[in-house]
Amino acid sequence: MESGTQKMVPRKWLCFITVALGTFAAYSDASMVNIALPSIGRHFEADISVVEAIVTFYLLMLTGLVIIFGRLADIYGRKRLYTTGFVIFILASALCGMAPSFWLLALLRSLQGIGAAMLLANGSAIVTASFPKTERGKALGALGSVIAISVILGPIVSGFLSEHFGWRAVFYVNVPIVIVGFVLGIKALPPDSSGHDRERFDVKGAIAYLAFLACFLMLLNTLSTTDQRAAVPAAALAGAILFGAGFIVIESRVEHPLLDTGLFRRRAFGAAAVSSFLSFWATSATSFLLPFYLERVLRLSPTKSGYIFMPIALFLVVFAPLGGNLADRFGTRAICTTGALINCLGLVCLSTLSAETSAFGVILRMIPFGIGSGLFQPPNNSSMMGAVPANRLGIASGMISAIKNFGSMSGVAVTSLVFTLVQTGALERLRSTGLDTEAAEREAFISGLRVMFLISAAICSVAVITSFVRGEEKTGRDPGEPVAGRLQYETEQSAR
Repeated sequence: MESGTQKMVPRKWLCFITVALGTFAAYSDASMVNIALPSIGRHFEADISVVEAIVTFYLLMLTGLVIIFGRLADIYGRKRLYTTGFVIFILASALCGMAPSFWLLALLRSLQGIGAAMLLANGSAIVTASFPKTERGKALGALGSVIAISVILGPIVSGFLSEHFGWRAVFYVNVPIVIVGFVLGIKALPPDSSGHDRERFDVKGAIAYLAFLACFLMLLNTLSTTDQRAAVPAAALAGAILFGAGFIVIESRVEHPLLDTGLFRRRAFGAAAVSSFLSFWATSATSFLLPFYLERVLRLSPTKSGYIFMPIALFLVVFAPLGGNLADRFGTRAICTTGALINCLGLVCLSTLSAETSAFGVILRMIPFGIGSGLFQPPNNSSMMGAVPANRLGIASGMISAIKNFGSMSGVAVTSLVFTLVQTGALERLRSTGLDTEAAEREAFISGLRVMFLISAAICSVAVITSFVRGEEKTGRDPGEPVAGRLQYETEQSAR
């Protein structure tokens, strides 16, 4: 038994490194593409409302498929899905870099999102199953640091590549990292179980869920186009309601549901899920609008814009593991609530940006997000993962990513809509005063920016409340909880 335990010590860290590589690739790609959006828009002569598709198509695949892939991993095993995700991500990244048209690039980003969904759907589950409960917060906090490092390097590398080699190079840079992750995943991850007593996959629920998300994305995209006829968003809204209700009905009747709605009745899980959705909705305005502000208003190069995003990630590197460790000791409620409150204050600070703000002033306003996100995300994830039984880890892991991306996707679409409406109204008003076109466009942009950050701060304030009402969580080991730690992996290994 001792030798088996000794073997498990390096195994858990090899599994962590494999997950870290996949997580790094998925998150750094998202942050790099955000910085490259202005360059992509100029290349294809597309404005903000169109360029938004590069973000939303990717997020749609993540949001729609992480739960499905998480469920498939619970049934058929995580190793084959995780390594397949690496392969798809490699191919999609290379094809994105060669895309000859904007809409083909958007479609290829959807393919890239499928690969990322396979990686993110299983990452937290693999880490949670590899570590005992007393180390779960620390391990997920370390994974949060990996995300922070990807956010540090992503904008810097993207800015440099976009400026000196063009935006296409941004899609190639992660390919070697993903190849290493694939090889390590083949060697390090435990073999998938070949058991025959598997639950059935909920095909009807999956179809209804994907149909709901497709209608919802259509609704968001049509709403963000101000000249769209009312019949189109009305039809999309009707479809979203119909398929959403059908999905809930199916899940309440099927024996083995795709989404275990009973999880939301657990306060630790349900409140954490709502808090995560609202938090990512609110903060999505930052990553989407700031690159355009830095380029169009402050006239900064892509490289300098990338450096401005670095401090937020540096603070996240420090505070993510700290948040995880504090949650292991004191529970998640106080730590998550504090983090959400700091994010809310950061959004209020960003609402004071102007055309005269210095680059250093922007950095100071972004620092709270590094602190707040570090204190909020790892404990919140730990709260969700710790509230589910071991045979639902894949579902919970997928739901963490789905909720994050669903919030971000909703936030980006609403941000695009509200920002465009406010900017257009302000531009017409400023032009009527006789202000020259360039100055009017800059001031109109600032007006839209301020309104969106104040709205986002209001949304984030609700996340503070939902995070506080989650209730207290016991710290340390709880014998009554379903086992979801090292024992699970040891049992699986001995069975094989």
